[in-house]
Amino acid sequence: MSLFRDDFKGLDIPNNKEATKDKVVEIANIPKRLYFPMSMHIGAPANVVVKEGDAVKIGTLLGSSDEGISTNIHSSVSRTVVKIEEDSSFRGESEVVVVENDYKEEKEYLKEFDIENLTPEKFSSIIDEAGITGKGGAGFPASVKYKMGKEETRFLVINGSECEPYSTTDYRCMIEYSEEIIKIIDLIAKIYTIEESYIAIEDHMTEAISCLDKEIKNQKAENIYIHKLSSEYPQGHAGLQIQKVLGIEIEEGQRSGDVGILQSNVSTIKAIHDAVFERKSLIKRIITVTGPMINDPKNLMVRIGTLVEDLIEECGGLKDGEIEMINGGPMMGRAFEDKSIPVDKDTTTLLFLEKQEKKKEKNCIRCARCVDNCPVALQPIIIRNSFINGRYDRVPELRSESCISCGVCTYICPADISLLESIQALNKKWKEMKND
Repeated sequence: MSLFRDDFKGLDIPNNKEATKDKVVEIANIPKRLYFPMSMHIGAPANVVVKEGDAVKIGTLLGSSDEGISTNIHSSVSRTVVKIEEDSSFRGESEVVVVENDYKEEKEYLKEFDIENLTPEKFSSIIDEAGITGKGGAGFPASVKYKMGKEETRFLVINGSECEPYSTTDYRCMIEYSEEIIKIIDLIAKIYTIEESYIAIEDHMTEAISCLDKEIKNQKAENIYIHKLSSEYPQGHAGLQIQKVLGIEIEEGQRSGDVGILQSNVSTIKAIHDAVFERKSLIKRIITVTGPMINDPKNLMVRIGTLVEDLIEECGGLKDGEIEMINGGPMMGRAFEDKSIPVDKDTTTLLFLEKQEKKKEKNCIRCARCVDNCPVALQPIIIRNSFINGRYDRVPELRSESCISCGVCTYICPADISLLESIQALNKKWKEMKND
């Protein structure tokens, strides 16, 4: 059974990107101290491999793990490890390595390799060594995807749609780094003998489309195509995008690799370029700092480990009033309260909204909008009722674990019911039951 419904058209929601879409990426100030949580990705936390007093360089390994799904963590500045402590991160409490910066910018590079004779195995090991995770917001270790062999791989799909409102991280990446993006796509296609490569991008992103198209022609890159998507939300979801671009249906429980497709976010691809062509670990990323409650919204190139409060200051501070801070966008992002949390590898956007009084939930009016608009054909209100009634055992029957957390159900509900929260809570309870 296909995960996505055939008749799903998506929602036309305000994209609110005007404040930053035309702003060139600026280099953010590098603070005196940076903080590196060992959990900034999906999977097992990295284990600290340095000790207090150790000298480090940009690119020095701070944490690694031999467990199945995890990733390496590297220093983004040079000097000394001054502290190792338990502290807050965007993924909860974590062991954190604190590095003091001497501003000498001394660098440590990845091991040398023969770029002309890369195999899929060697290519994925470079991504692994560089600590690259998906930069679209999920933080899944990218090397896991690239462990596919040549014989398994047919297509490459690069996600440049960036459907989350407010965020212009990927948009600016495609405009300012189009040369690097096409160069690495072309190399991946050669390594994996890929039939066709596609860059999926929303049709209103005209400047990015123009830049990418120009580079495809300049580099004479064969079999790389730009696929324009309509701008309805959530075009950026991996499985839905594959269905739109290739007409290949992702079945329930499948991943893109199961149907011969490599898929990466466009900012992830830029990080892979830097690892392969410049032997650089993932130590910085573009972050959109935006929203009506920040004085000077910007796109910033930020060193991993920089505190949120430092970026707020760089963008002119916050406006007066009660503010809701969100890591990510308004649809799929998560609210946070502590400005002293460090940004990590999957921080795409820091959004500052005027805090609204939480709307009181009303009784369901049985309009069925949540059902009609769910991309994966769930029944959100039924799932919600199962959670309220403690029927955690109904998860398999209701397919609630197929939820893609897009937030459409909550957004569209006229009764202001927190449907997505209930779905996530039900799934959490179900996992706890299975583990008992």
